[in-house]
Amino acid sequence: MRSAAQQAQYCRLTVLAPGARVDVALPVDVPVAELVPMLLELVGEPLFGLRPEPWRLSGAAGAPLPPGATLAQLGVPDGELLRLAPDAPPPPPPVFDDPVDALAASAGGAGTPDRRFAAAAVLVVAAVAATLLATGPADGAALRVAVSAVAGAALVLLAARFARRARASTGGPAQLAARAAALAAVPFTAAAGWAALPAASPAGPLLLATAAAGVVAAVAQLALRVVAPALVAVVVAAVPVGSGAVAVLRFAAPPTAVAAAVAALMVVVGPLLPRAALRLSGLPRPVVPADGSELADADDAPDLLPPEEFAERSDLARGYLAGLVGGCAAVAAAGALVAATDGGWAGPTLAAVVVAVLALRARGFADAAPSRTLLGSAVIGLIGLAGLALARPEPQARILAVGVLLVVVVPGLLAVARSRPAGSPVSRRAVDLFDGLLCAATVPLAFAAMDLFRLLRGL
Repeated sequence: MRSAAQQAQYCRLTVLAPGARVDVALPVDVPVAELVPMLLELVGEPLFGLRPEPWRLSGAAGAPLPPGATLAQLGVPDGELLRLAPDAPPPPPPVFDDPVDALAASAGGAGTPDRRFAAAAVLVVAAVAATLLATGPADGAALRVAVSAVAGAALVLLAARFARRARASTGGPAQLAARAAALAAVPFTAAAGWAALPAASPAGPLLLATAAAGVVAAVAQLALRVVAPALVAVVVAAVPVGSGAVAVLRFAAPPTAVAAAVAALMVVVGPLLPRAALRLSGLPRPVVPADGSELADADDAPDLLPPEEFAERSDLARGYLAGLVGGCAAVAAAGALVAATDGGWAGPTLAAVVVAVLALRARGFADAAPSRTLLGSAVIGLIGLAGLALARPEPQARILAVGVLLVVVVPGLLAVARSRPAGSPVSRRAVDLFDGLLCAATVPLAFAAMDLFRLLRGL
C-alpha cells in the first residue's frame, strides 16, 4: 500500500485516446506537455514518424489543458476523465464541381517527374561498368586501372561542382545530382583498386579496392559539404573489411574465420552507434531527470541549443546514424554469409543469429532509413542462407530452408496487416532482452566458427 504522501504525488485518471482507454496514475508535479509522450506510448500511438503531429490533453468537456501547467496547478481530482487527441483538427475534404479537377486531385502528382529513379539508374550503370572494368584479362589491367581511376576522379570533381551549384540554389536537382555523382565514383575507384593487383587470393585485391573506395567516399563527403548516409556507410564498411583482408594476408587466417569475427564485431558495436551519431553531430547529451523539479529545470540548461541549431544538428545526427547503421549492417550480413560457407555447424548458426539480430533491431528506430537498412540486410542475409541451404545435397537442408522461409513469411504478413504497433510494453521489453541474448550469443558462436575452442583445448 502507498502512503498518504505518495498518493498525494499522483493523480488517478482515465485517459481516452482515439483507439484505446487506459487507467493511469500520473504525477501531479509534471507539466502536461511532458505527460503527453508517456501517454502516447501507453496507448500505442507512435511518438515520432515521417510527419509528426502534436497531441494534447483536454478535459471531458473538450477544453484543452494548458501544456505548461501541472495537474496540481489545474486542480484535477482523482477519477477525472481526460481526452488525448491530435492538436489540429482534420482538414475537411475538398469539394469539386468539375470532374477534371477531381481527377487531377486524385492523381497524386503522377505527372511530375521523379529524378530519384534517374539517379538510381545512373548508379546501376556505373556499378555495371565498374564491374566490367574490375573483371577482365590480365593483359589490359593497366588500362582498366587508368580508366577506372580517371572516371572516379572526374565524378568526384563533378560532384563538387554540382554541390557548389546546389548551395547557390538552395538544393533541388543539383543536390541529387551531386550525391549521385559522388556515389558513382565509389565503384569506379574500387574497380581500380581491384584490377591493380591481380592475384590468386582475393584478399589483396579486396584490400586495395576497400581502401580506394573508403578514401574516395571520404573525399566525396567533404566535397558535398552535407552528410550523405550512403557515403558514410562506405567509409564505415571499409574499416572492418580492410582490417579483415589484412588479417588474411598477414596471418594467413581462414577467410571464413575472419568473416565470423567481423560479423560478430559489427553486431556487438550496434548499440553504440546512436551515441556515436550524437557525438559526431555535436548534440548535447540527453538529460534524464530524477523528479519533476529536475524535469522543469532541464528546459533552462546552459548547454541548451537554439531551436534552429538544434534542428540542424538533429538532421546531421539522423544522417550519421543512417550511415553508421547501414555500413555495420551490410558488413554483418556479408560476413555472416561468408562464415556460413564453412562446413561446420557454427558458421550457419552464427549467420542465423546475426540475421535475427538485424531483423529485431530494425524495430528500434523511429527514422525510416536505419530501420529499412537493417531490415533489408536481414532479408538479404536470410535469402543468402536459404540459397546456401538449397545448394547442399542433403534433403534435410532443403526442407529446413523452406520451413524457415515459411515461418518468416507468415508472421511478416501478419505484421504488415496490423494497423497498430504490436505488443504491450512488457512484451516489447521481453523482445529487447531476447535481442540482447542473441547479441551476446554471437561472441561464443564466432569463437566456435573461428575454431578457437579446439585450439584452446589443445594447449
